[in-house]
Amino acid sequence: MIFADVLKYVFLVLGALLVFISYWLAAAALVPGLVDHAREEYGVRPIRITILGLVMGLPLVIAGLGIAKVAPAGGVKLIGAALAAIPLLMGLVGSAGLSERIGHGLVHGDDARSPWRRSLRGAVVLSVTFLLPFVGWFAVMPLVLFSGVGASLLALSARRRARRIAIASQS
Repeated sequence: MIFADVLKYVFLVLGALLVFISYWLAAAALVPGLVDHAREEYGVRPIRITILGLVMGLPLVIAGLGIAKVAPAGGVKLIGAALAAIPLLMGLVGSAGLSERIGHGLVHGDDARSPWRRSLRGAVVLSVTFLLPFVGWFAVMPLVLFSGVGASLLALSARRRARRIAIASQS
């Protein structure tokens, strides 16, 4: 293996970690209510949201990849890929709550002035946990993403409940 091959893998891994961090920061900026609720859920029932995410997300990923694999080129293959990508995106948004939870434990004096740094610190720490060979790749990362699916689902259902309660109280 030459030095160029080593650099190729190093930058590939660094790029993947930057993508995770970017999605978590974007989710925290774009849907802060959902991420805050997911952060609270991770503090109360992390096992429940992981099981929920596995039960709801894994079948979609398997079905989507299966459809994309056996379908001829065209729209059906695209539908299969989209079906597999939906839990991935939900997992990234929901696991932003976990990165926020980690970041809230890493307090710094400048957090009052720039609260996004807390999210960044948590995202960096969480993404670095994916680096451990085999355990990080095949256990930690999938569990974080599937728990993110569960956190997203619980956060969305809580928002719907809150909206229904607000509408009922106005009537």
